[in-house]
Amino acid sequence: MAPSNPSDDPQVSLDEDDQEELKEIIVEFLSRYEGLYEKRIQKLIFYGEIYTAQKTGQRLTDATFIPYMYGPFSEVVRQALDDLKSEGRVQIREDGQYATSLDGGDLSPKKEYLISRIHEETRRMSTDELVKHAKDSWLWQNFDQEEEMDFAEYIDEVIMPPEMRNRIGEPDRDPVDDPDLENLLSS
Repeated sequence: MAPSNPSDDPQVSLDEDDQEELKEIIVEFLSRYEGLYEKRIQKLIFYGEIYTAQKTGQRLTDATFIPYMYGPFSEVVRQALDDLKSEGRVQIREDGQYATSLDGGDLSPKKEYLISRIHEETRRMSTDELVKHAKDSWLWQNFDQEEEMDFAEYIDEVIMPPEMRNRIGEPDRDPVDDPDLENLLSS
């Protein structure tokens, strides 16, 4: 499921603030389920990256992902799961699923809202459907196996190509700073 030699992976750590936010995002996802296998957690966060990029032009996390045999994989997400387990904030059940008794993560209202929307879109999808969705993405198709996916390139070239940004008239506007995120996301 994961690269055989994690030391060969691209970036395997985030700065402290980004790592903490990633852990809060994982807790937020886990709080919406009785339990999730790591494979599904990986795919939910990747789905969230694409969803957030499409809706806001930004990323949900700063986690690095690589195309791998079973879909996108992030060593940073795996590390965050290990940290959460060590902190006692998540447990691994007998069936191997991660679970939490917490009510959610400590996130901004915008991130909570994004995750609620991502959850609504994915809760009835099987993990195989999430993998298929990931493998149908521009990111999967434009990066080689075990090569770090470049989300900045995806956002610049696919989500908001320069010619479109110039037509909008506000090339420096950051949609994630819009005061009414719900209105932004419903478009």
